[in-house]
Amino acid sequence: MAGLVLVYALLAKRFSNVNITAPLLSVVAGTVVFSLTEPGFDTSALQTVAELALVIVLFHDASTVKLAQLRHDPGIALRLLLIGFPLALVATFLLTRELLPTLGVAGAWLLAAAVTPTDAGLGAPTVLNPVVPVRIRRGLNVESGLNDGLATPIVLLALSVLAAEERVVEPSILQVGAVPVVMAVLCAVVLGLASAWLMDRSRTRQFSGRRGREIATLVLPLLIFGLGEVVGANTFIAAFVGGMVFGAASTTLDEEPDTAQLLEVASDLLGFVVWFFAGALVVAVFADGFRWQWLVLAVAALTVLRLVPVFIALIGTGYRWPTVAFLGWFGPRGLATIVFGLLSLDELGSDSPVITTLGGVIMLTVLLSVFAHGVSAAPLSTRYGRWVARTQPPVEGRSSVEPMPSRGHSRH
Repeated sequence: MAGLVLVYALLAKRFSNVNITAPLLSVVAGTVVFSLTEPGFDTSALQTVAELALVIVLFHDASTVKLAQLRHDPGIALRLLLIGFPLALVATFLLTRELLPTLGVAGAWLLAAAVTPTDAGLGAPTVLNPVVPVRIRRGLNVESGLNDGLATPIVLLALSVLAAEERVVEPSILQVGAVPVVMAVLCAVVLGLASAWLMDRSRTRQFSGRRGREIATLVLPLLIFGLGEVVGANTFIAAFVGGMVFGAASTTLDEEPDTAQLLEVASDLLGFVVWFFAGALVVAVFADGFRWQWLVLAVAALTVLRLVPVFIALIGTGYRWPTVAFLGWFGPRGLATIVFGLLSLDELGSDSPVITTLGGVIMLTVLLSVFAHGVSAAPLSTRYGRWVARTQPPVEGRSSVEPMPSRGHSRH
């Protein structure tokens, strides 16, 4: 694993020139390694890594979405989140119930919530490509930063129901209910506001240096995670809300963007590990066979179940069809989907009657996305940018806020 990270870090630009992304390299390497070794791995250690990865990812992504800036140009992001995401979620649930009735209602909701969130890290050449209009890049960036947080409560609730149905008696970290959610929001607001206030005062009064503030930002999601565990809060929701509160309240992040540098590095490294272990999930899932329903659902999730909701969400906005198609296609599935799959495996166990089906659809969706979106991001962005430069569409060209680099962008 360390050797893989070393090789990619030293050859990242060369890899990007031939559209080999870090997730692609990691999952292929993990698949090869785990196919050549004894099956199985320490699920308790994997659970810890997956939890920390999702906590840091949720906090980092939420902290990059500046709510004050978003008010000036909320159009695409809010429509994709409030209209497109629920429509895609419900449509995926309905198709899952039709193709895979043995999953049950809870299993279908779990699968739909796991494969619907997007991850712009896989399409970083899109979000960071200056030839793509700022409004479009900003919309995709905000959508990917927030929709995994919207999906998390549904995933956790569905997992709790499935665990209860299968009589999993061990205490679960995935509890969802009124009390855990309220405690999560309370912890997030208190720690987010307090940390933002302390950091700003520490900077203005010169009590700390840049490195100290970088360390504080890295530790904050871990503090939220630890306090959430102690008081019985839902730690994932706490991390997501805490990131939004901290990002909105702290002026340090605005004036010193490098303050989040260590947090992003930690997110990158944990991303490598999770994608590597995703290779183990590939081996475990496909060792038991393959069903055509998995492929149909995976392809549908990346195409029609994404494109149609985006089209409906953007009705009446004035965006032209190339823009709608561009936004619809670039909805890659990435780290959050993998983490949801790993948490499902650890929570339900490898003997669960639904885990093979869940893992099969999740892994096929992610694998197809890694290849399809990773390869197409740069050329399609360039082509779309040329169309914008040639036609000068008025709606797409309106001013907006430049998107902040989100998690994983430095890896591609």
